Amino acid sequence: MHTPRNRVIRGRRGKGPRIACGHGSIMPDSINTDLALAMTGGGARAAYQVGVLRHICRHFDDFQPPILTGVSAGAINAVYLAAHPGRFEEAVDRLADLWLHLTADKVFRTDSGYFLGNFVRWGLNLVLGGKLLGGRRPSLLDNDPLRRMLERRLHAKSTDPIDGIRENLERGRLRVLAVTGTNYGTGISVTWLQGDVAEHWLRARRRSENAQITIEHVMASTALPLIFPAVRIDGGWHGDGGIRSIAPLSPAMHLGAGRIIAISTRFQDGQPRHEESVISGYVPVAQIVGILLDSVFLDLLDYDAANMNRINEVYDEISAATRTHFRQTRVLVLRPSEDLGKLAGDYEITLPQPFRYLMRGLGTRDTKSPDSLSLLMFQPDYLRYLIDLGERDARTHAELISEFLNSGKSGGAGRKIQAMK
Repeated sequence: MHTPRNRVIRGRRGKGPRIACGHGSIMPDSINTDLALAMTGGGARAAYQVGVLRHICRHFDDFQPPILTGVSAGAINAVYLAAHPGRFEEAVDRLADLWLHLTADKVFRTDSGYFLGNFVRWGLNLVLGGKLLGGRRPSLLDNDPLRRMLERRLHAKSTDPIDGIRENLERGRLRVLAVTGTNYGTGISVTWLQGDVAEHWLRARRRSENAQITIEHVMASTALPLIFPAVRIDGGWHGDGGIRSIAPLSPAMHLGAGRIIAISTRFQDGQPRHEESVISGYVPVAQIVGILLDSVFLDLLDYDAANMNRINEVYDEISAATRTHFRQTRVLVLRPSEDLGKLAGDYEITLPQPFRYLMRGLGTRDTKSPDSLSLLMFQPDYLRYLIDLGERDARTHAELISEFLNSGKSGGAGRKIQAMK
């Protein structure tokens, strides 16, 4: 089990919140008052987050975090949970049902005619500078099926505010929802907020703004660069929230979270060892794409936690009097015990034939770790395995999760919070 100390100090009073993640904060008798749930990206891998939540809900009847944040595929989970009218456990079960019935054709077009025509247009577009695309937005895949599926599931048109979110805010089931995207025109990470927002933030390359969250915000946050088309919001073109989200825990902390459960989709082996090459011969395109996407969308939570650990060293050295100027936040990072990228290779045969040929043409059959494939592996058998794995991992670390959640009831210090791997 990897053990980052997960504590951070940011800003002084009067200059934005300054937060230290660690033990010692005093909490009311509720596990939910200051609890945030942060869900990162990873495409199809986000099904793993649902499995972890399903285990937690079945063992904590009053689990209902009032602060929900989502980036990339994690935004789908966050918005769905924020919009569901019932208890949080019921929302998680419905979300699990969504993932278990998800197929590639419900996320992006998979018909052979579209694939052939789109690739021809793409190639000619590169040569002719976009003249053949007309009004089309250039992308490798068309994810309009995902938009239509979300419209059905969330009972809203893509550009209309989602009523379920507003209703849960009014009933007090939800305090604030945060969805992060990237503005392609400015290169800035934008976090859209709906709910009780005490203050906004403007930092280097990242800022927040009020919004009535719509399905278009979700589509923007999940728009993998080049793979899915950008989405126009408030006059700007936006893409995947993971591109510029260098501090994925930051929105929850800015929104006043005292404790954060962060669910990663990245496997991390804490033991250094000699790494075996996953390719033979010249590196295939899929391997390059996979590494790029992996670093952009799946490494950031670890990067943020590492920064928090380093900054925490300063906190340990300051005086007790100085510490009164800061508030404290605890972080529990939950992650898969298996490499979800490597697992995807076992399910490639179940993908639609045109898409399977595309991935093979990019070279996924020449690599033992098709990370790019795992991001788009929207197949029920693979997704079911991820949900089951999430439940098993959470069950394995049930004592750690219980200690973390119960610390909010008593305000007890507890021991240092660890991260599952």
